[in-house]
Amino acid sequence: MLRKDSRFFAVSFSVAMLLALMSTAALACTVIAVGKNATVDGSAMITHNDDSRTANSRLFIIPEADWPEGSMRPIIKDAHGYEGDAQKIDETSQVPHTYRYFFSRYSFMNEKGVAISEATNGVEVSDDRSKKVQQIMEKDAAGSIDAWVVQDVMLERAKTAREAVKIMGDLVEKHGWYDSGETMPLTDGNEVWIIEFYGNKIWAAWRMPDDHVFVAANRARLRHLDLTDKENVMCCPDLVEYAVKNGFIDSKDVNEKDFSPADVYSPNSELYATRREWRVLSLLAPESFKLGPDEYDYPMSVKPDKKLSVHDLFQVKGDWYAGTPYDLSKGIQAGPWGNPIRFANKSEKNPEASWERSINMMRTCYVHIAQVRGDLPEEVRGISWYGYGAADTTYITPLWPIMRNLPPLYSIGDRFHDYDPKSGWWVNTRVQEIAGLRYQDAREEIHKARDAKLMPLYMQARMVQDRAAELFKDGKKDEAIDLITDFAYAHAVDWNQRWLALGDRLFSKYALGYTNVKVTPYPEWWNEAVGYDTPRRESKEKK
Repeated sequence: MLRKDSRFFAVSFSVAMLLALMSTAALACTVIAVGKNATVDGSAMITHNDDSRTANSRLFIIPEADWPEGSMRPIIKDAHGYEGDAQKIDETSQVPHTYRYFFSRYSFMNEKGVAISEATNGVEVSDDRSKKVQQIMEKDAAGSIDAWVVQDVMLERAKTAREAVKIMGDLVEKHGWYDSGETMPLTDGNEVWIIEFYGNKIWAAWRMPDDHVFVAANRARLRHLDLTDKENVMCCPDLVEYAVKNGFIDSKDVNEKDFSPADVYSPNSELYATRREWRVLSLLAPESFKLGPDEYDYPMSVKPDKKLSVHDLFQVKGDWYAGTPYDLSKGIQAGPWGNPIRFANKSEKNPEASWERSINMMRTCYVHIAQVRGDLPEEVRGISWYGYGAADTTYITPLWPIMRNLPPLYSIGDRFHDYDPKSGWWVNTRVQEIAGLRYQDAREEIHKARDAKLMPLYMQARMVQDRAAELFKDGKKDEAIDLITDFAYAHAVDWNQRWLALGDRLFSKYALGYTNVKVTPYPEWWNEAVGYDTPRRESKEKK
Protein backbone atom coordinates (compact mmCIF):
# COMPACT_ATOMS: atom_id res chain seq x y z
CA MET A 1 0.00 0.00 0.00
CA LEU A 2 1.58 3.28 -1.11
CA ARG A 3 0.26 6.71 -0.20
CA LYS A 4 1.81 10.13 -0.63
CA ASP A 5 2.66 12.30 2.33
CA SER A 6 0.21 14.95 1.24
CA ARG A 7 -2.58 12.39 1.43
CA PHE A 8 -1.60 11.42 4.95
CA PHE A 9 -1.72 15.05 5.97
CA ALA A 10 -5.20 15.33 4.51
CA VAL A 11 -6.35 12.23 6.46
CA SER A 12 -4.73 13.43 9.66
CA PHE A 13 -6.12 16.92 9.27
CA SER A 14 -9.65 15.75 8.52
CA VAL A 15 -9.72 13.43 11.51
CA ALA A 16 -8.33 16.21 13.65
CA MET A 17 -11.06 18.51 12.46
CA LEU A 18 -13.70 15.94 13.40
CA LEU A 19 -12.31 16.03 16.90
CA ALA A 20 -11.66 19.74 17.13
CA LEU A 21 -14.30 21.02 19.53
CA MET A 22 -12.65 20.45 22.87
CA SER A 23 -11.19 22.20 25.91
CA THR A 24 -7.64 23.49 25.95
CA ALA A 25 -6.30 21.11 28.54
CA ALA A 26 -6.77 17.55 29.58
CA LEU A 27 -8.66 17.42 32.81
CA ALA A 28 -7.89 14.20 34.56
CA CYS A 29 -7.09 10.52 34.08
CA THR A 30 -6.16 7.52 36.19
CA VAL A 31 -3.73 5.01 34.67
CA ILE A 32 -2.59 1.62 35.96
CA ALA A 33 0.11 -0.74 34.69
CA VAL A 34 0.54 -4.42 35.58
CA GLY A 35 3.61 -6.51 34.75
CA LYS A 36 3.33 -9.90 33.06
CA ASN A 37 4.31 -11.83 36.20
CA ALA A 38 1.57 -10.11 38.21
CA THR A 39 -1.34 -11.36 36.07
CA VAL A 40 -3.28 -14.61 35.99
CA ASP A 41 -2.47 -15.34 32.34
CA GLY A 42 1.00 -13.89 31.87
CA SER A 43 -0.20 -10.85 29.94
CA ALA A 44 0.98 -7.34 30.74
CA MET A 45 -1.78 -4.77 31.16
CA ILE A 46 -2.16 -1.02 31.14
CA THR A 47 -5.33 0.98 31.70
CA HIS A 48 -6.70 4.43 31.00
CA ASN A 49 -9.81 6.22 32.23
CA ASP A 50 -10.02 9.17 29.87
CA ASP A 51 -11.72 11.77 32.04
CA SER A 52 -12.59 14.94 30.19
CA ARG A 53 -15.44 17.39 30.12
CA THR A 54 -15.26 17.92 26.39
CA ALA A 55 -13.44 14.98 24.78
CA ASN A 56 -14.81 13.60 21.56
CA SER A 57 -15.56 9.92 21.95
CA ARG A 58 -15.17 8.73 18.35
CA LEU A 59 -12.88 5.78 17.73
CA PHE A 60 -11.05 5.08 14.46
CA ILE A 61 -8.43 2.72 13.08
CA ILE A 62 -5.64 4.54 11.25
CA PRO A 63 -4.44 2.14 8.53
CA GLU A 64 -0.88 1.05 7.86
CA ALA A 65 0.92 2.85 5.03
CA ASP A 66 4.10 2.90 2.92
CA TRP A 67 5.89 6.18 2.25
CA PRO A 68 8.19 7.33 -0.56
CA GLU A 69 11.79 8.07 0.27
CA GLY A 70 12.22 11.61 1.57
CA SER A 71 8.66 11.95 2.89
CA MET A 72 8.01 14.18 5.88
CA ARG A 73 5.44 13.55 8.59
CA PRO A 74 3.41 16.62 9.58
CA ILE A 75 3.29 17.59 13.26
CA ILE A 76 -0.19 18.91 13.95
CA LYS A 77 -1.04 20.97 17.00
CA ASP A 78 -4.08 19.66 18.86
CA ALA A 79 -4.45 16.85 16.34
CA HIS A 80 -6.99 15.03 18.50
CA GLY A 81 -9.27 17.92 18.86
CA TYR A 82 -8.83 20.72 21.26
CA GLU A 83 -10.32 24.15 20.63
CA GLY A 84 -9.81 25.84 17.32
CA ASP A 85 -8.61 24.53 14.03
CA ALA A 86 -5.94 21.87 13.93
CA GLN A 87 -2.68 23.38 12.71
CA LYS A 88 0.40 21.98 11.05
CA ILE A 89 3.21 23.57 13.06
CA ASP A 90 6.20 21.40 12.26
CA GLU A 91 7.28 18.22 10.53
CA THR A 92 9.68 15.34 11.07
CA SER A 93 11.23 12.71 8.85
CA GLN A 94 8.85 9.96 7.81
CA VAL A 95 9.72 6.28 8.03
CA PRO A 96 9.25 3.91 5.06
CA HIS A 97 6.33 2.08 6.68
CA THR A 98 3.87 3.05 9.42
CA TYR A 99 1.73 0.67 11.46
CA ARG A 100 -1.99 0.38 12.01
CA TYR A 101 -3.32 1.79 15.32
CA PHE A 102 -6.36 2.91 17.32
CA PHE A 103 -7.02 6.66 17.20
CA SER A 104 -9.47 8.32 19.62
CA ARG A 105 -9.23 11.01 22.25
CA TYR A 106 -5.82 9.42 22.74
CA SER A 107 -4.30 6.76 20.53
CA PHE A 108 -3.64 3.59 22.50
CA MET A 109 -2.52 0.43 20.64
CA ASN A 110 -0.89 -0.55 17.34
CA GLU A 111 -0.90 -3.73 15.27
CA LYS A 112 2.39 -4.86 16.85
CA GLY A 113 0.79 -5.07 20.28
CA VAL A 114 2.43 -1.93 21.66
CA ALA A 115 -0.04 -0.21 23.98
CA ILE A 116 0.11 3.12 25.79
CA SER A 117 -1.99 5.27 28.11
CA GLU A 118 -1.57 8.73 29.62
CA ALA A 119 -2.27 10.91 32.64
CA THR A 120 -1.75 14.67 32.47
CA ASN A 121 0.48 16.21 35.13
CA GLY A 122 0.69 19.62 36.66
CA VAL A 123 3.02 21.51 38.97
CA GLU A 124 1.56 22.32 42.37
CA VAL A 125 2.69 25.87 43.06
CA SER A 126 3.46 26.07 46.76
CA ASP A 127 6.70 28.07 46.99
CA ASP A 128 9.16 30.11 44.93
CA ARG A 129 10.90 27.03 43.59
CA SER A 130 7.72 25.39 42.30
CA LYS A 131 6.59 28.71 40.82
CA LYS A 132 9.89 28.88 38.93
CA VAL A 133 9.56 25.29 37.77
CA GLN A 134 6.06 25.93 36.48
CA GLN A 135 7.16 29.05 34.63
CA ILE A 136 10.09 27.39 32.84
CA MET A 137 8.66 23.88 32.27
CA GLU A 138 5.04 24.75 31.47
CA LYS A 139 4.40 28.42 30.72
CA ASP A 140 7.62 29.12 28.83
CA ALA A 141 8.12 25.63 27.37
CA ALA A 142 9.11 25.72 23.71
CA GLY A 143 8.58 22.99 21.16
CA SER A 144 6.07 21.38 18.82
CA ILE A 145 5.34 18.05 20.49
CA ASP A 146 2.30 17.28 22.64
CA ALA A 147 0.79 14.08 24.03
CA TRP A 148 -1.23 13.32 20.90
CA VAL A 149 1.67 13.70 18.47
CA VAL A 150 4.15 11.71 20.53
CA GLN A 151 1.73 8.80 20.94
CA ASP A 152 0.68 8.79 17.28
CA VAL A 153 4.25 8.86 15.96
CA MET A 154 5.32 6.13 18.37
CA LEU A 155 2.42 3.85 17.48
CA GLU A 156 3.14 4.33 13.80
CA ARG A 157 6.71 3.10 14.28
CA ALA A 158 7.34 1.00 17.41
CA LYS A 159 7.47 -2.80 17.58
CA THR A 160 8.51 -3.03 21.26
CA ALA A 161 8.05 -1.00 24.43
CA ARG A 162 11.76 -0.30 24.72
CA GLU A 163 11.82 0.92 21.12
CA ALA A 164 8.74 3.04 21.86
CA VAL A 165 10.54 4.85 24.68
CA LYS A 166 13.49 5.60 22.43
CA ILE A 167 11.25 6.88 19.59
CA MET A 168 9.33 9.21 21.88
CA GLY A 169 12.43 10.44 23.69
CA ASP A 170 14.26 11.17 20.43
CA LEU A 171 11.22 13.03 19.07
CA VAL A 172 10.99 15.28 22.13
CA GLU A 173 14.73 15.94 22.20
CA LYS A 174 14.59 17.00 18.55
CA HIS A 175 11.39 19.08 18.54
CA GLY A 176 10.74 20.00 22.18
CA TRP A 177 7.67 19.50 24.39
CA TYR A 178 5.30 22.44 24.83
CA ASP A 179 2.26 20.82 26.44
CA SER A 180 1.36 19.98 30.05
CA GLY A 181 3.50 17.28 31.61
CA GLU A 182 2.51 13.67 31.03
CA THR A 183 2.95 10.25 32.61
CA MET A 184 2.56 7.41 30.10
CA PRO A 185 2.68 3.68 30.92
CA LEU A 186 3.34 1.46 27.90
CA THR A 187 3.87 -2.21 27.22
CA ASP A 188 4.52 -4.79 24.51
CA GLY A 189 3.45 -7.72 26.67
CA ASN A 190 7.01 -8.43 27.77
CA GLU A 191 8.13 -5.18 29.38
CA VAL A 192 6.26 -2.34 31.05
CA TRP A 193 7.82 1.11 30.87
CA ILE A 194 6.72 4.39 32.43
CA ILE A 195 7.78 7.47 30.50
CA GLU A 196 7.30 11.06 31.67
CA PHE A 197 7.58 14.34 29.79
CA TYR A 198 8.18 17.48 31.86
CA GLY A 199 8.47 20.27 29.28
CA ASN A 200 11.03 21.55 26.76
CA LYS A 201 13.33 18.61 25.94
CA ILE A 202 13.28 16.93 29.35
CA TRP A 203 12.03 13.38 29.81
CA ALA A 204 12.73 10.20 31.80
CA ALA A 205 11.59 6.58 31.64
CA TRP A 206 11.73 3.59 33.99
CA ARG A 207 11.11 -0.09 33.48
CA MET A 208 8.75 -1.46 36.10
CA PRO A 209 9.49 -4.88 37.67
CA ASP A 210 7.51 -7.63 35.92
CA ASP A 211 5.71 -8.67 39.11
CA HIS A 212 4.57 -5.17 40.13
CA VAL A 213 1.70 -2.75 39.56
CA PHE A 214 1.95 1.00 39.00
CA VAL A 215 -0.57 3.84 39.25
CA ALA A 216 -0.53 7.51 38.27
CA ALA A 217 -3.34 9.96 38.86
CA ASN A 218 -2.51 13.34 37.36
CA ARG A 219 0.90 13.83 38.87
CA ALA A 220 4.41 12.83 37.86
CA ARG A 221 5.46 9.59 39.54
CA LEU A 222 9.10 8.81 38.64
CA ARG A 223 11.07 9.08 41.86
CA HIS A 224 14.19 7.52 43.33
CA LEU A 225 15.63 6.51 39.95
CA ASP A 226 19.10 5.01 39.61
CA LEU A 227 20.30 6.90 36.55
CA THR A 228 23.33 4.61 36.29
CA ASP A 229 21.04 1.62 35.63
CA LYS A 230 20.98 1.89 31.84
CA GLU A 231 19.02 -1.34 31.43
CA ASN A 232 16.01 -0.10 33.38
CA VAL A 233 16.25 3.70 33.16
CA MET A 234 16.35 5.93 30.08
CA CYS A 235 16.31 9.72 29.99
CA CYS A 236 17.38 12.81 28.07
CA PRO A 237 21.15 13.43 28.30
CA ASP A 238 20.78 16.63 30.35
CA LEU A 239 18.15 15.47 32.85
CA VAL A 240 20.31 16.46 35.84
CA GLU A 241 22.28 19.31 34.29
CA TYR A 242 19.16 21.18 33.14
CA ALA A 243 17.69 21.06 36.64
CA VAL A 244 20.89 22.35 38.23
CA LYS A 245 21.35 25.09 35.60
CA ASN A 246 17.84 26.41 36.18
CA GLY A 247 18.03 26.27 39.96
CA PHE A 248 15.49 23.49 40.44
CA ILE A 249 17.98 21.54 42.56
CA ASP A 250 21.34 22.36 44.11
CA SER A 251 24.26 20.38 42.66
CA LYS A 252 25.24 19.22 46.14
CA ASP A 253 21.84 17.54 46.52
CA VAL A 254 22.14 15.51 43.32
CA ASN A 255 22.48 11.75 43.71
CA GLU A 256 22.42 9.97 40.36
CA LYS A 257 21.62 6.68 42.09
CA ASP A 258 18.59 8.24 43.75
CA PHE A 259 17.21 10.99 41.55
CA SER A 260 13.54 12.03 41.54
CA PRO A 261 12.67 13.85 38.31
CA ALA A 262 9.01 14.03 39.40
CA ASP A 263 9.94 16.07 42.47
CA VAL A 264 12.46 18.20 40.60
CA TYR A 265 10.44 18.97 37.46
CA SER A 266 6.80 18.49 38.47
CA PRO A 267 6.34 18.70 42.27
CA ASN A 268 2.81 17.82 43.30
CA SER A 269 1.34 16.41 46.50
CA GLU A 270 -2.32 17.35 45.99
CA LEU A 271 -4.91 15.00 47.44
CA TYR A 272 -6.69 15.17 44.08
CA ALA A 273 -3.94 12.87 42.82
CA THR A 274 -2.49 11.09 45.83
CA ARG A 275 -5.80 9.82 47.20
CA ARG A 276 -6.48 7.87 44.01
CA GLU A 277 -2.96 6.43 44.04
CA TRP A 278 -3.46 5.27 47.60
CA ARG A 279 -6.79 3.74 46.70
CA VAL A 280 -5.44 1.70 43.78
CA LEU A 281 -2.45 0.41 45.72
CA SER A 282 -4.57 -0.42 48.78
CA LEU A 283 -7.10 -2.31 46.63
CA LEU A 284 -4.49 -4.35 44.76
CA ALA A 285 -2.16 -4.98 47.71
CA PRO A 286 -4.42 -4.76 50.78
CA GLU A 287 -2.18 -6.93 52.94
CA SER A 288 1.28 -5.71 51.97
CA PHE A 289 0.66 -2.03 51.22
CA LYS A 290 0.51 -0.28 54.60
CA LEU A 291 0.74 3.44 53.83
CA GLY A 292 -2.25 5.59 54.67
CA PRO A 293 -4.47 7.83 52.52
CA ASP A 294 -2.74 11.08 53.48
CA GLU A 295 0.81 10.17 52.48
CA TYR A 296 2.75 11.63 49.57
CA ASP A 297 5.78 9.43 48.93
CA TYR A 298 4.02 6.31 47.71
CA PRO A 299 6.27 3.73 46.05
CA MET A 300 6.32 3.90 42.26
CA SER A 301 5.08 0.34 42.15
CA VAL A 302 4.18 -2.53 44.48
CA LYS A 303 3.74 -6.27 44.19
CA PRO A 304 0.01 -7.09 44.30
CA ASP A 305 -1.21 -9.57 46.88
CA LYS A 306 -2.68 -11.81 44.19
CA LYS A 307 -2.29 -12.16 40.46
CA LEU A 308 -4.66 -9.90 38.59
CA SER A 309 -7.13 -10.30 35.76
CA VAL A 310 -8.72 -7.86 33.32
CA HIS A 311 -11.86 -7.96 35.45
CA ASP A 312 -9.92 -7.05 38.59
CA LEU A 313 -8.68 -3.90 36.87
CA PHE A 314 -12.13 -3.15 35.45
CA GLN A 315 -13.55 -3.20 38.97
CA VAL A 316 -10.83 -0.86 40.21
CA LYS A 317 -11.58 1.53 37.35
CA GLY A 318 -15.14 1.78 38.66
CA ASP A 319 -14.15 2.58 42.26
CA TRP A 320 -15.59 5.43 44.32
CA TYR A 321 -13.99 4.65 47.71
CA ALA A 322 -16.69 2.22 48.79
CA GLY A 323 -16.20 1.10 52.38
CA THR A 324 -13.73 3.87 53.25
CA PRO A 325 -14.20 7.16 55.11
CA TYR A 326 -14.27 8.80 51.66
CA ASP A 327 -17.13 6.69 50.28
CA LEU A 328 -18.95 8.93 47.81
CA SER A 329 -22.11 6.85 48.03
CA LYS A 330 -22.68 7.84 51.67
CA GLY A 331 -24.14 10.94 53.24
CA ILE A 332 -26.67 13.50 52.20
CA GLN A 333 -24.56 14.48 49.18
CA ALA A 334 -25.23 11.06 47.62
CA GLY A 335 -28.97 11.49 47.85
CA PRO A 336 -31.41 8.89 49.18
CA TRP A 337 -30.22 6.15 46.80
CA GLY A 338 -26.43 6.34 47.29
CA ASN A 339 -25.33 7.97 44.04
CA PRO A 340 -21.52 8.50 44.07
CA ILE A 341 -21.57 10.43 40.76
CA ARG A 342 -21.61 14.18 41.14
CA PHE A 343 -20.54 17.29 39.31
CA ALA A 344 -17.45 18.84 40.90
CA ASN A 345 -18.14 22.55 40.65
CA LYS A 346 -16.36 25.18 42.74
CA SER A 347 -17.92 27.14 45.56
CA GLU A 348 -17.97 30.93 45.23
CA LYS A 349 -17.62 31.28 48.99
CA ASN A 350 -14.88 28.66 49.24
CA PRO A 351 -12.97 28.18 45.94
CA GLU A 352 -10.88 25.42 47.53
CA ALA A 353 -13.91 23.29 48.33
CA SER A 354 -14.43 20.14 46.29
CA TRP A 355 -15.64 16.56 46.48
CA GLU A 356 -13.25 13.67 46.83
CA ARG A 357 -11.84 12.76 43.42
CA SER A 358 -12.57 9.11 42.76
CA ILE A 359 -11.34 6.88 39.93
CA ASN A 360 -14.88 6.41 38.60
CA MET A 361 -16.44 9.72 37.61
CA MET A 362 -19.23 11.23 35.61
CA ARG A 363 -17.13 12.82 32.83
CA THR A 364 -15.21 9.69 31.80
CA CYS A 365 -15.14 9.51 28.01
CA TYR A 366 -13.94 5.92 27.77
CA VAL A 367 -12.32 3.12 29.73
CA HIS A 368 -9.49 1.20 28.10
CA ILE A 369 -7.67 -1.88 29.39
CA ALA A 370 -4.87 -3.15 27.15
CA GLN A 371 -4.13 -6.85 27.64
CA VAL A 372 -0.96 -7.88 25.80
CA ARG A 373 0.52 -11.41 25.68
CA GLY A 374 4.12 -11.13 24.61
CA ASP A 375 4.42 -14.83 23.72
CA LEU A 376 1.98 -14.59 20.80
CA PRO A 377 2.52 -13.34 17.23
CA GLU A 378 2.66 -9.58 17.39
CA GLU A 379 -0.41 -9.12 15.18
CA VAL A 380 -2.78 -10.76 17.67
CA ARG A 381 -1.05 -10.31 21.02
CA GLY A 382 -2.82 -7.10 22.01
CA ILE A 383 -6.50 -6.90 23.01
CA SER A 384 -8.04 -3.51 23.73
CA TRP A 385 -10.90 -3.96 26.19
CA TYR A 386 -12.87 -0.82 25.48
CA GLY A 387 -15.99 0.77 26.93
CA TYR A 388 -17.69 4.17 26.94
CA GLY A 389 -18.44 6.26 30.01
CA ALA A 390 -17.90 5.71 33.73
CA ALA A 391 -16.54 2.22 34.40
CA ASP A 392 -19.01 1.34 37.15
CA THR A 393 -21.98 1.53 34.79
CA THR A 394 -20.54 0.43 31.46
CA TYR A 395 -19.20 -2.70 29.78
CA ILE A 396 -15.92 -3.46 28.04
CA THR A 397 -15.55 -5.41 24.82
CA PRO A 398 -12.47 -6.82 23.04
CA LEU A 399 -11.09 -4.97 20.00
CA TRP A 400 -7.91 -5.59 18.00
CA PRO A 401 -6.03 -3.04 15.85
CA ILE A 402 -5.86 -5.54 12.99
CA MET A 403 -9.65 -5.61 12.65
CA ARG A 404 -10.64 -4.82 9.09
CA ASN A 405 -13.20 -2.34 10.33
CA LEU A 406 -15.08 -1.15 13.40
CA PRO A 407 -18.87 -1.04 13.81
CA PRO A 408 -20.35 2.39 12.96
CA LEU A 409 -21.38 2.86 16.60
CA TYR A 410 -17.81 3.97 17.34
CA SER A 411 -17.72 6.78 14.78
CA ILE A 412 -21.24 8.17 15.24
CA GLY A 413 -22.12 10.98 17.62
CA ASP A 414 -20.50 12.54 20.64
CA ARG A 415 -21.42 14.84 23.50
CA PHE A 416 -21.53 17.82 21.15
CA HIS A 417 -24.45 16.35 19.24
CA ASP A 418 -27.94 15.34 20.29
CA TYR A 419 -28.62 11.89 21.67
CA ASP A 420 -28.38 9.25 18.96
CA PRO A 421 -29.25 5.58 19.64
CA LYS A 422 -26.84 4.60 16.86
CA SER A 423 -23.96 6.13 18.86
CA GLY A 424 -22.17 3.80 21.25
CA TRP A 425 -21.12 6.70 23.46
CA TRP A 426 -24.66 8.00 23.79
CA VAL A 427 -26.13 4.55 24.45
CA ASN A 428 -23.72 4.03 27.34
CA THR A 429 -24.11 7.58 28.63
CA ARG A 430 -27.88 7.12 28.74
CA VAL A 431 -27.53 4.06 30.98
CA GLN A 432 -25.08 5.97 33.20
CA GLU A 433 -27.50 8.87 33.57
CA ILE A 434 -30.56 6.70 34.16
CA ALA A 435 -28.69 4.86 36.89
CA GLY A 436 -28.69 8.14 38.80
CA LEU A 437 -32.44 7.78 39.35
CA ARG A 438 -31.79 5.03 41.90
CA TYR A 439 -28.09 4.33 41.75
CA GLN A 440 -27.40 1.38 44.02
CA ASP A 441 -30.37 -0.65 42.80
CA ALA A 442 -29.71 0.22 39.15
CA ARG A 443 -26.02 -0.52 39.55
CA GLU A 444 -26.82 -4.02 40.79
CA GLU A 445 -28.90 -4.65 37.68
CA ILE A 446 -26.21 -3.21 35.41
CA HIS A 447 -23.50 -5.42 36.89
CA LYS A 448 -25.72 -8.48 36.67
CA ALA A 449 -26.46 -7.75 33.01
CA ARG A 450 -22.87 -7.07 32.03
CA ASP A 451 -21.24 -9.88 34.02
CA ALA A 452 -23.54 -12.47 32.48
CA LYS A 453 -21.93 -11.70 29.13
CA LEU A 454 -18.53 -10.44 30.24
CA MET A 455 -17.35 -13.42 32.26
CA PRO A 456 -17.62 -15.95 29.42
CA LEU A 457 -16.39 -13.29 26.97
CA TYR A 458 -13.01 -13.13 28.71
CA MET A 459 -12.53 -16.84 28.01
CA GLN A 460 -13.95 -16.66 24.50
CA ALA A 461 -11.62 -13.80 23.57
CA ARG A 462 -8.61 -15.80 24.72
CA MET A 463 -9.73 -18.82 22.69
CA VAL A 464 -10.16 -16.67 19.58
CA GLN A 465 -6.81 -15.03 20.23
CA ASP A 466 -5.10 -18.45 20.53
CA ARG A 467 -6.77 -19.73 17.36
CA ALA A 468 -5.81 -16.59 15.43
CA ALA A 469 -2.23 -17.03 16.64
CA GLU A 470 -2.20 -20.57 15.25
CA LEU A 471 -3.50 -19.31 11.90
CA PHE A 472 -0.81 -16.64 11.74
CA LYS A 473 1.87 -19.22 12.50
CA ASP A 474 0.48 -21.37 9.67
CA GLY A 475 0.67 -18.45 7.24
CA LYS A 476 -3.10 -17.95 7.12
CA LYS A 477 -3.07 -14.23 7.82
CA ASP A 478 -6.33 -13.33 6.09
CA GLU A 479 -8.20 -16.14 7.83
CA ALA A 480 -6.86 -14.99 11.20
CA ILE A 481 -7.86 -11.38 10.61
CA ASP A 482 -11.33 -12.44 9.44
CA LEU A 483 -11.78 -14.54 12.58
CA ILE A 484 -10.82 -11.67 14.88
CA THR A 485 -12.84 -9.08 12.95
CA ASP A 486 -16.01 -11.17 12.89
CA PHE A 487 -15.73 -12.03 16.58
CA ALA A 488 -14.97 -8.53 17.86
CA TYR A 489 -17.41 -6.78 15.53
CA ALA A 490 -20.31 -9.06 16.48
CA HIS A 491 -19.74 -8.68 20.21
CA ALA A 492 -19.42 -4.89 20.00
CA VAL A 493 -22.75 -4.68 18.17
CA ASP A 494 -24.38 -7.14 20.56
CA TRP A 495 -23.24 -5.10 23.57
CA ASN A 496 -24.70 -1.95 22.07
CA GLN A 497 -28.06 -3.63 21.50
CA ARG A 498 -28.07 -5.03 25.02
CA TRP A 499 -27.32 -1.60 26.46
CA LEU A 500 -30.09 -0.02 24.42
CA ALA A 501 -32.52 -2.53 25.89
CA LEU A 502 -31.03 -2.11 29.37
CA GLY A 503 -31.50 1.65 29.22
CA ASP A 504 -35.14 1.18 28.24
CA ARG A 505 -35.70 -1.28 31.07
CA LEU A 506 -34.02 0.87 33.74
CA PHE A 507 -35.87 3.99 32.68
CA SER A 508 -39.20 2.17 32.74
CA LYS A 509 -38.45 0.69 36.13
CA TYR A 510 -37.18 3.77 37.98
CA ALA A 511 -38.93 6.70 36.27
CA LEU A 512 -40.87 9.22 38.38
CA GLY A 513 -39.22 8.14 41.61
CA TYR A 514 -41.00 4.79 41.65
CA THR A 515 -39.84 1.21 41.28
CA ASN A 516 -42.01 -0.52 38.67
CA VAL A 517 -44.60 2.24 39.26
CA LYS A 518 -44.79 1.27 42.91
CA VAL A 519 -44.26 3.82 45.65
CA THR A 520 -40.74 3.72 47.07
CA PRO A 521 -40.59 6.21 49.95
CA TYR A 522 -37.41 8.06 50.77
CA PRO A 523 -35.46 6.46 53.63
CA GLU A 524 -36.25 7.99 57.01
CA TRP A 525 -32.65 9.09 57.51
CA TRP A 526 -32.94 11.08 54.29
CA ASN A 527 -36.21 12.74 55.37
CA GLU A 528 -34.58 13.79 58.61
CA ALA A 529 -31.36 14.95 56.96
CA VAL A 530 -33.09 17.24 54.47
CA GLY A 531 -35.64 18.54 56.97
CA TYR A 532 -38.70 16.73 55.66
CA ASP A 533 -41.79 18.43 57.01
CA THR A 534 -45.54 18.87 56.49
CA PRO A 535 -46.72 21.97 54.60
CA ARG A 536 -48.92 24.22 56.75
CA ARG A 537 -51.37 27.02 55.91
CA GLU A 538 -50.55 30.25 57.69
CA SER A 539 -53.29 31.25 60.10
CA LYS A 540 -55.03 34.58 59.65
CA GLU A 541 -56.65 36.62 62.40
CA LYS A 542 -60.37 37.11 62.02
CA LYS A 543 -61.41 40.69 61.61
